[in-house]
Amino acid sequence: MKVVHLVIGGEIAGGQLVALQLAHAARARGDEVEFAAPSPGPFVDRLADEGFRTHIVTLSRSFDILPGLRLRGLLDPRTILHTHTLVAGNVLGTLASRGPVVRHLHIENHFRAATRPVLRRLDNATARRCARLVAVSEDTRRAYERQGYRPGSIEVVYNGIELDGVGRRLGLRAELGIPASAPVIAEIGRLCDVKGQRELIQALPHLPDARAVLIGKDLEQNGAFQASLEREAERLGVRERVVFAGHRNDAAAALAEVDLVALPSWTEGLPGVVLEAMAQRRAVVATPVGGTPELVVDGETGLLVPPRDPHALADAVGRLLADPDLRRRMGEAGYRRVAQQFTAEAMTRRILELYDEVAA
Repeated sequence: MKVVHLVIGGEIAGGQLVALQLAHAARARGDEVEFAAPSPGPFVDRLADEGFRTHIVTLSRSFDILPGLRLRGLLDPRTILHTHTLVAGNVLGTLASRGPVVRHLHIENHFRAATRPVLRRLDNATARRCARLVAVSEDTRRAYERQGYRPGSIEVVYNGIELDGVGRRLGLRAELGIPASAPVIAEIGRLCDVKGQRELIQALPHLPDARAVLIGKDLEQNGAFQASLEREAERLGVRERVVFAGHRNDAAAALAEVDLVALPSWTEGLPGVVLEAMAQRRAVVATPVGGTPELVVDGETGLLVPPRDPHALADAVGRLLADPDLRRRMGEAGYRRVAQQFTAEAMTRRILELYDEVAA
C-alpha cells in the first residue's frame, strides 16, 4: 500500500507532526509513504533526515490548477491521499486524487466574508468524494457539520502521544538563565495573536517573580509579532521575566522542568502541547476553545479560563503556583488521562485500520 500525506506547510506544527506519527506507523508495517508540502522548511528537512521522500506542491496557497496536476501525477488509483490542510489543499487535493482520499480535519475553517459562500460549497462538495473524514476532536467534528459536511460522515480520532521517554531533564533553567527558585510558566506554539502569548505577558505583573518561557517562532509576521510582544513586556515592566526561546526540537522534554503550562489560545483544534504537558505530569491552564476541554478536565487536570482575559489567566496561574500539591495532583491526573485515552498507539491503530478499509 502507498500513502501520500499532503500537509499544510513546510514548518513544524501540530498537523505536520501528527502526519509524521502516522507515516512512521505505516512504514513500520511495510507501507510506502511519501509527503507533499507547499514549501521547503524545517519539517521538510526533518522528513528527509528520517528517510521520507517529499514533493513540493503549492496546493495550500491558491486554487492554481498546475500544482493540482503535479499532485495528480504523483498518485495512482491505488494510492491513498491523506490530507492535513485547509480549504484550498483539501479541494484541489481531492480533485487531483485518482484513488481514495482520507481528509484529516485538524481545525475548523475560518472564511473571509467575501469568499465564504463559494469556498464553503467547494469544501462541502469535495468532502462527499472522500473515502473517510477524520476530525481530531468532537468540537472540530461539530464545526464541520455546521459548515455543511453531512452529519454522521465524520469520525473522531483523537491525536495521541508517546509516553515512553517522558520526564527527561535538560538543564533548561541554567541554559535560559532562570534562577532555580523562580516559578516558570511555559507556552509552546507559534508566536501569533490567536495563541494568546500577549495575554500571558499581560498576566505577569500579577505574578511576582514568575518567568514566562515562550517556545516557538514568529512564522506569520517574520519577527514583527515577536517585536510587538517584546514592546508590550517592556511597557508592563516585565521584559526581564519573558524568555523568547524560539523553536526547540526538545520542547516536549523541556516541559518536565517547568512548573505549569499555559495555553491561552483564542482558537484550537486538539492542541498537542496540552497532551505533551499532561504526559510530563504538568498542570495546564488553558482556554475552553476547540477540543481543549476534551483534554483538560477543569479542576481535575488543569484550569480553564476565558480567552482574551489576562486577569482570569493570572488568577488561575497564581492559584496553581501557590499550591504545589494541587499542581502535583492535577499533573498526575493529566498523565493518567493521556495514558487511558490519548496514546499514539490508539491513534495510529485506528488510522491504519481506515487505510485498510478504504483500500479494500
